[in-house]
Parts: sequence; C-alpha cells; structure tokens
Amino acid sequence: MSPRRWLAASTLLLVVGVLAPVPPTATPAHADDTGGSAVTVAGVKMDGGEDFSDLRVTVNQTDALVNQAVVVTWDGGTPTPRNRPLGVDFLQVMQCYGDPHAKNDPDGLAFRETCQFGAKLDTPVMPFEVNAAAAANANSRELRVDSPGYPVKHPKETLPEDAKMVPFRPVSCAVGASSCERPRTPDGSTAHPFPVIADPQTGAQREAYADEVLSGYFNKSVTNEYPYALTAANRTGRISFEVQNSSLAPDLGCGDPYTDAQGVAQPSRPCWLVIVPRGHHHPYTGEDVSSTDAPQGSPLIVPNWQYRMVVPLKFEPVAGYCPSDRAERLTAGTELVAEAAVAWRPALCAAAGGPSISYSPIGDDEAARQLLSTSPNAPGLIYSSDPVPTTASDPPVVHAPVTLSGVVIALNIDVNLDDKPLPPKVAELRGTALSDLKLTPRLVAKLLTQSYKRDVPGGGGPALAKNYDSVKQDPEFIGLNPLFADWDRRASVTLNGLMAPNGSSVAARTLWQWILSDRSAKEWLGGAKDGEMVVNPAYRSLFGTAPDYFPKADRSCYEERVGGETYQLCSQELRPYTGGFGRGAAQTLRGDTGAYAQALNQNVTPPRFEKLPREQPGFRFTMSVTDSASAARYGLFTAKLCKAVQGADDSYTAADCRGATGEAISAAARTAGPSQVSGVSVIDPARAWSTTGAYPLSLLTYAVADRSEAATMRRDYAALLRHAADQGQRPGVARGMLPEGYVPLPTALRQQTAAVAALLEVDLPSPSPSSSAGQPASVPTRAPAVPTPGVPLPGAVPSAGAPPSPGGRAASPQPSVIQAGNATPGTPVGAIRYVLVVLFAIGLVGGVAGPVLRRIGSRNVPTGGAE
Repeated sequence: MSPRRWLAASTLLLVVGVLAPVPPTATPAHADDTGGSAVTVAGVKMDGGEDFSDLRVTVNQTDALVNQAVVVTWDGGTPTPRNRPLGVDFLQVMQCYGDPHAKNDPDGLAFRETCQFGAKLDTPVMPFEVNAAAAANANSRELRVDSPGYPVKHPKETLPEDAKMVPFRPVSCAVGASSCERPRTPDGSTAHPFPVIADPQTGAQREAYADEVLSGYFNKSVTNEYPYALTAANRTGRISFEVQNSSLAPDLGCGDPYTDAQGVAQPSRPCWLVIVPRGHHHPYTGEDVSSTDAPQGSPLIVPNWQYRMVVPLKFEPVAGYCPSDRAERLTAGTELVAEAAVAWRPALCAAAGGPSISYSPIGDDEAARQLLSTSPNAPGLIYSSDPVPTTASDPPVVHAPVTLSGVVIALNIDVNLDDKPLPPKVAELRGTALSDLKLTPRLVAKLLTQSYKRDVPGGGGPALAKNYDSVKQDPEFIGLNPLFADWDRRASVTLNGLMAPNGSSVAARTLWQWILSDRSAKEWLGGAKDGEMVVNPAYRSLFGTAPDYFPKADRSCYEERVGGETYQLCSQELRPYTGGFGRGAAQTLRGDTGAYAQALNQNVTPPRFEKLPREQPGFRFTMSVTDSASAARYGLFTAKLCKAVQGADDSYTAADCRGATGEAISAAARTAGPSQVSGVSVIDPARAWSTTGAYPLSLLTYAVADRSEAATMRRDYAALLRHAADQGQRPGVARGMLPEGYVPLPTALRQQTAAVAALLEVDLPSPSPSSSAGQPASVPTRAPAVPTPGVPLPGAVPSAGAPPSPGGRAASPQPSVIQAGNATPGTPVGAIRYVLVVLFAIGLVGGVAGPVLRRIGSRNVPTGGAE
C-alpha cells in the first residue's frame, strides 16, 4: 500500500536495472485514476564484478508525492552478515534531482553531483564482530580509497586527480544555469580547495572536512539519505524512505516549478530515487573479500556508482494550487484531520471559483474557543473530535462528520536477536523490520508514566529500584511478544521512551480513557503492584479522571559537577515531547527521539549533554503515539492493542488483539453513541474495547462551522463539506482524495455532512422585534439555527447520553497549543531551564540553525512543526 494514501489500485511496472546510460525503458509508471503507482527495478551482473541479477527493488509509490515516506522493498539480495563489521552486501538509497538520461553524461557522473548524500550518518556497529574491515567512507562523498588495488583515479573519473570528494551541485546551480544563487561545493582539489575554518573543539584553523563543506546544504539533522539498508537472512529487505520536496530539501527543488529542456514551463520538477547495491567483491580485481575486507569507498565513486538503479519520482507541485487573488478561508483544529485537510485543498482550488481553504493544527478545545470568539480573525470552521456545545450568547454552529481515523502507537523496530543458535524461522528474522507488536493498556500505561528505570534521569532512585530497566525486560511484554525472549541483551538495544506530543487533545484523552477502562491498568496506576513493578510515584495521583494530555510528572534530574558548576539533565530532555502527531511519526521514521544522552560532554566549553544521534539502521527501536494517517504517511507499522491473559505460572499470552485496520475502525464507529450535542455521535473507547473486533482508539472528527459568518464564507465552507462528503471519502493518493490511514465515512454520516453543507448556505432569520417599546430585544448575539429535518440542532442535550468512560474528563493543565521546543540541557543550576512558548497565532513555526532555516514553509511540511 501507499505510505501516504489508501490506494484503490496500483500500477506495477517492471523496468530494467541500469548501468549508465539509463535505458529508455526506465520510465515513470503513470498513475491510475487514484494516483497510485509502483516501480520495480532489477539489478545487473558485471563481468569480473558483482552479480546483482537476482536483485529486485520495488518502490511502492512514485507519483503524487509530497513530504512523506515511500516503502522500498527488495528480494534476491545477499544477506547482510551480522557477525562482522558492516562492509558487504547492503543497499544505499538517496534522492537526486538531475538528469540520469543526459546524452552528454553517459556514465552519470554529473547526475551523481545532484544527489543528497554524504552527511556521514553513523555506521551501524555489529555486536558480534569477526576480524574483517568495514567499508571505509561508505557514508560519504569522499573520492580517495586508501586500500590495496584502488587506483588514485578511475579511468572514467572526470574530476581532477587531486579532488577529495564528489561535489554537490544545488538545483539553483544546475548544469546549464545562467547564474548560481547557491554555488556548487568545492571538490577539495587545488583548483577548488575546501575552505579553512576554526575547529569547533579547539578553535585552531584547519581545512574543513567534506561533511562540513556540505553542511550549508544538508547535514545529519535534515538529510534523508539511507546509507545502510540491510538485507535479512531470507534475502529480503524493507525500508521506509523519506522523500522530500523543496520545502524540506530546497537544494533538490523537487516539486518546484521549472523550465524543461524544451523551454516549456512545468509546474513540478521531477526527481529520482537512486539505489546503489553494495556487494562483496573487490571492484578492480573481482576477488571475493567478504571474509577479511570490503568493497571500499563512497557509492558515488565510479566502480560503485555503475551499479546504480534509478526510479523516477513525480512530486505534487509545492506551490500554485490556488490563485493568489482568491480569498483564503481559515480552518483550524485537531491534527487528526491534517492529512485529509491538506489533500483536499488543491482539489477545492482547482474547481472553477473554488475556495482556498487553509488549515492550521491546534488543540480541540482551543479550536472551539476560537470558533465561538468574536474575533474577526477567528476561523469560521474548525475541526474537533469533541462536539462544541453552545449557549444562547454564542454564535450558532453546525456539526458535520468529515473523517474517521484512530490514535495509534507507531513503531520502527529492527529485529535484533542474540548471537546464539535459534530455530531457522526465528533466525531468518534478523535485521527485518518488526511488523507485529502487541501492547496492553497496562504496558502503555507503564510507558507513558516513566515507570521503567531507563525513562527517568538517574534511574528513578529507591522508588523504582525493583522496576524493570526497560519494556523489553517486562514479562508481560515478552509474553505477548515472544521474539523478545531472544532479543539482544545489551542495555542500549531497547526503547528510548515512547514518544508523545505535548498539548491537550481529545486524542490524548481517548488513549487514557482506554487505559482506565482496563481494570488491571487502572489498579496498577492506583498503586497496585505488577509483580514487583509499581507506577512511578510522581503519576499516582493523576488518574482520578482521564487527562487530555501526556504528563511529564517526574521532575527528576541527573546531575554532574564540573569545575564547581552543577549540570543537569531532566525528564523533558531525557524523554522530550514531539511537536505533534506528524512530527512524531517523522521522528519515528528517522529513528530520532530528540533525546539527550545521560553523559556530560566535558570536551567542549562549557560542558553539555549531547543529543543522541539517529538510531542506526538494523538497530532501531523507536515508537511514538501518533494518528493512523500520520503513521501511514511515513510508512510505519502500528502496534496491536490486546488483552493479556495471565497463566497459573504468571506467564502472559495475548488475547483479543485489534489493529487499526479499516474493519476494526469501522466496527468502532458502529458503537458510537450520543453526545452532549443532539445528533452528534462520539465513539466511547470503553464501549469499543468491550465490542468484539472494534479498535478502541477510533475517533470521528467533525467540521464545526459558524452559521453567522458572511454568506460568501459560508458558501466556501459548504463547498469544503460537499467535497468531504463525496470525493473526499474516496481512498487514493490523487488530489482531493482520502489519504491512507483514514476509513471512508459510512453513508449515513456522509449524508449528514451533505445536509449540513446545504444548511450552511441558508441565511439566518432576522432577530425578533423588541418586546418592549424603547428597549432593545433580548436576543442572542447570533441568531439560533433553523431546524432542518435530519440535521441536529447545536446545543441541545440528549435525554440519555452514552455511558462515560471511567473517570470522565479531567481539566487539562496543559496548553492546547504545542510546545515549540525543549531547553538545551547542560546549563548550570540556577539558569532558567524551561520556557514554554505559547503561540496565539494559528499554527506553529519551528526550525533549527543551518540548512533547516531554508526548509521552512510549505503545505507539505509535516504537521506540528516537523522539518
């Protein structure tokens, strides 16, 4: 399936793997009417070199791309050895913008300069090594290979003999450009030397390293390159590769308007996914070096680059959806609707006279507050998974269901097993992506309450002394997931916290309501033991009612003293919040928790705690609370929610597991009951959990519109609702369709939305005349809604409501906007440690120094402030 949208169909095109030049058969697969496409490329065999003829690599979506993941799978590869340094039999994947078909570039050596690769991401460290060499510079653009049998310069190499790296050419300086806004990087030769810089550690002047030269264009924090994609024992592999348009990778320019070779203006620049397979033969002698050595060097050097496999990528235009002179209609609300809102906008604009609808993610409560405010800048339509009750003094509102989706726990986990004899069916899973993970309400409660010692700075002290270090040691977790009985036992090969977003939301409350509906989880949160494991005392008093946020209640800090100063690392630095569901899913894909290591770096001035690097491919263990649409966008697997059965021997097994499938979410929708607003149904997680086959974290999201807005605005909002009820419920990747991760609304709910759209275009009646001469009439500030058959009136309370989940709803001490960021740890005690920046403007903007500053600002940026 598409990593971003539900695919009604997929076109699979098999094309031939390439040597240079790229054969004319390597053309894009054209999207069908849903916008779906897939491409497969085949490897080749070279006389005296590598034999990749059995290798088939498939990219599941190559059209209608935005900032998202595509799923890259392969079979026929040689398994990556796990008992030696990483150097043989893996794939390298990167995104490029140039022309792989250029007749004047038959070996693709100019094309390679357009690839985003070489940030020197960390090399996976194999735990059970034999005496063999790693592949030097495999994660770089460096040209020199200091190894026997490698010449100083390959005969086909076009760069100077003393060049040190393959330069990067940004799109603004593409071949043939009349001028360069941003220049091609130097190659390190005498003619184009690297700059001299001050060493960040010592301050001494020295020549810049290759990755430092590239850092003005891309670096470890922003690159999407995948230098080490490992093949499992069964000769298959799978990665989710993050494709980036120009909002995230401006120097690639994918999706930007451009002028083609014929001088014709085009709305969206195409790009390419390049896969370079690495084998186990010396590229010059043909010798099998797998036992002692490795094929050395960057994938960009000629003997490695010749095996490249090229897949076309077609991006949605980054800009130009809506005419600039068209009035923009504001919408805001829950991030659960973000993917759909972004997908629908261009289709609405494309219609003759169609509306331009903006969207900004904010909390449900804040969205309702803005809708009911009298501010002229407030949105006239918001999205919320909570009904919006009104009083006589509020403007009249109407509710229309628009999306059906779920809260999920997304995972990016590579199977890491002990180096011991294992059954063949288990052993062949080494290095594969874990697709099946089971969790119970109590396990999720443990993860969200910092009750594993690893999730508390300093380990939690005496209160948590008998608790498990991490979830992989918990007997309940192992019982539900038996593969973890054979997991790598090193303490570092585990989960660095379950990531969750800041801010209040109905989604967070729903998760806690589900947890509290489970007796064993509720009792454990209240102080009961699970074996010897107890809830972190900082959380024990928080669950009389279900919170609508994810608290970080433990205020512990880890301390180190240096030079008379005390440096601290506290909970929100060890286990930081994400910037929203979209941001959390993107971080999960990247293996980047944003956490800081619990070790003070004293080699810098002043000392500081360093941010953990991305987790290495083959050794990732990352999980986050997100939504089903964001998980689908980034190609992530999601956990199944189960009930645990405890045996007489205190062992655990899983029962009644539910995943966030279309069938399970639809089953939950059928359990929806009345709310405090007449005619508006909500899904109670406790009721869904007690219903066979229903996914308990399913949520209906409503568009709630103000009927007192101007007629032109109401007409545009009505167009949005009609689209949401019709084409917007058709699964697909094309503009205007329903993205993957959502479930189409039942017919009755779609009809309700269409009816609300019609009602929204009906003018309100005039206020009633004054009842007393000389005195104004006593009327609401906005006139009440007009009754329409089949459409609920807002504000009316039903005579019988749905049974509330345990604990009801707690008032949130959290802001309903997302925290902009966490303080950098390592400042001395006494400094201001946390600053909560509350943005009252709709939406959030965030960024970090360097190239990220150039990557801000697009409808395709992940919601919640992701890069």
